[in-house]
Amino acid sequence: MLNIHNIATSNYVNGNGCRYVLWLQGCDLACTGCWNTETWSFEKRILKTVDEVFKEIINLRDTINGITFTGGEPFLQSDELSKLAQLVKENTNLDIQIFSGFDIEELQSDFKKVLLNYTDILVSGRYDKNKINNNQSLYLLNKDIDPWQFNNSDVQIDIDINANIKITGYPTNKLIKMIEKENNARV
Repeated sequence: MLNIHNIATSNYVNGNGCRYVLWLQGCDLACTGCWNTETWSFEKRILKTVDEVFKEIINLRDTINGITFTGGEPFLQSDELSKLAQLVKENTNLDIQIFSGFDIEELQSDFKKVLLNYTDILVSGRYDKNKINNNQSLYLLNKDIDPWQFNNSDVQIDIDINANIKITGYPTNKLIKMIEKENNARV
């Protein structure tokens, strides 16, 4: 069972093209300046089986370019994500990108390496908002896909019909506060 914080079915800032993005729930790395601290808790949030998530992906495969796992920390759920990644690779032509707080050397350990083997693009390293590129490195692990230009300033803002706002990417605190202020002013 996957413990998921959020799912986006049409995201453009977490990899090449239109992405199906899984934000996993649970992380104990406590990276400096992480703005996804609500994903740190290991409490159950949205529980889905690998088959349920794969079915969603299959239904979207003609409208998305790839899958992105982010967090929380995806590699803390590497067993289940490896099964999902294997299904994606065996049944689609979608690429897989992962954002991880672990360094690539840490990911080459036995229990994490299986998921790493299915990964096309990896952004890894302890996030630190005070360092260049947030202290993260980009690894192109599959030479047959288009490289992605890691940009830690892209932001996507989605507003649904009920005026619920979802911000993804790398928003600044100033942008978030400005949107919250405007949203509260309209309520």
